[in-house]
Amino acid sequence: MTNVGSIDTPAAAGDLIRARRREHGLSQLALAEAAGVSRKFIVDLEAGHERAELGKTIAVLHALGLSLAATEPIPRGSEYDPARRDYATTFSQLIGARDFEFAIKMLAEYATASLKAGRPLLHRSPRLQEPHWSAALAGITNYTAHRLGQPAPLWTRRIRPLTEAWLPAESYRTVREPMKKLTMSETPPELAAMNVFIRERSLATA
Repeated sequence: MTNVGSIDTPAAAGDLIRARRREHGLSQLALAEAAGVSRKFIVDLEAGHERAELGKTIAVLHALGLSLAATEPIPRGSEYDPARRDYATTFSQLIGARDFEFAIKMLAEYATASLKAGRPLLHRSPRLQEPHWSAALAGITNYTAHRLGQPAPLWTRRIRPLTEAWLPAESYRTVREPMKKLTMSETPPELAAMNVFIRERSLATA
C-alpha cells in the first residue's frame, strides 16, 4: 500500500525530495542536471527554502518520478487557460480594480502565452483608461510579434509612447536606482520604444 501524506510546507517538500533523491542514489548535482536546474536550487529546495520557484520544483519532482496532486478539481475554461484568456477584458478589470501587482504577473503570462501560441493573443486594443498600461501592452505585443517574425497587430500603432520612462513595478512598490538601471538595460527594444521598461527575463519564459 502506498503511503499518502500531505505536503503543506516547503520543509516537507524538501524532506520528500531529499529522501527520494537518496533512494535513487543521486547526488544533488546529478539531480540538478537531470532536472535542468542549478545545484544551488536543489540545495535550497531540500533545505525548505520558501522562495523556490514552482516551475523548477515541478521539474525536480518529475526527474524523481514524483508529481503534485490536487485535492480539489482543477478549474477549467478560458478563464484558466492562458491561450484562451480574454486579455483585453482581464487587463481592463485588473487596472480598474488597481490590482497592479497581479496585472504585472499577467503581463508576463500574456507574453509567454502569445509566444507559445505562435501569435500575439491581443487582437484588439484593450482600451484602458491608463495610458501607461496601454503602452505596456502595445510594447509587449510588438515584442512577441517581433520574436515570432510576424507583423504587429494594427491596434498597437495607435498607442503613443509615454512621455517619461515608466517601470510597471513602480505602480505598487519602490524600485531602487540600481535595479532601475538594470531593468532599463535589459528591456527589449519594442518596450523601450514605448518608454516602458521591464526586464526580458521577467517578461516571458517561452
